[in-house]
Amino acid sequence: MNDVPDDPAVRSRPALSRLALSSAVMGVVALPLVCCGGGFAGALSVLFGMIALDRIKRSGATLRGRGLAWTGIAAGFATTILSMLWISAVTGLQQQWDAQLDNGVRLTFNTDSETTSKLALQSWSAASSTSVSAGQIAAFAADVRGRYGAFESLGLVTKDVFPSLVGDHTLTHVVTFDFASGRRTGAVTARLHTPVDSWSPTLQIASIVVNDPDAPDGSLVFPPPIATKAQSNDKAGDKTGETTGETNGETKQ
Repeated sequence: MNDVPDDPAVRSRPALSRLALSSAVMGVVALPLVCCGGGFAGALSVLFGMIALDRIKRSGATLRGRGLAWTGIAAGFATTILSMLWISAVTGLQQQWDAQLDNGVRLTFNTDSETTSKLALQSWSAASSTSVSAGQIAAFAADVRGRYGAFESLGLVTKDVFPSLVGDHTLTHVVTFDFASGRRTGAVTARLHTPVDSWSPTLQIASIVVNDPDAPDGSLVFPPPIATKAQSNDKAGDKTGETTGETNGETKQ
């Protein structure tokens, strides 16, 4: 006796393809993560979806899930394409920021007049924690030339490859400075600032550090740290207080 009913309506429903379900879930989850590595998950979603469609076709109606497979394929394709566009855009921005960094450092070290110092000042961050003036840039450039000779080129050792493009952010680049007297290591801190009238962040220099064993504290820092200025002000205040106290004491006597 045959236990399987002859009526198709009462037959068991085809099993859901796990690959089709995985493809759909992975594709939908990856879509919002385009800028965070979602492209890899999108590619897997397309692969799982295509394999699922092939297995469903050859299953003889024992598997279902075509709709889920196509959903995963569509979402995966969209994620992969958007990820490629995102990587291309970020790569272009990185090249733009590298050029802005090189130009800013070059203008700073090559400053030799009031005109060039004002031009170099435009490459410095207006939101820097330490105020920088054109005169200070000129003095720093003269000091650097006196120590190491003319500036020749800037080399990037490490940098933040995929910084956030939302808001203002600080980046630290480990670099090499090539001068006429030889190569020096150091670092350049920069800020990414997005103007109100633009979607593209602009890189502006916040500080330059040149490692030099002969310099105070083993490095030449511009602008000088706030702590140094604060300590100088505190010492000046202490001396003023001591002088005032001595004067008052003498007056009382």
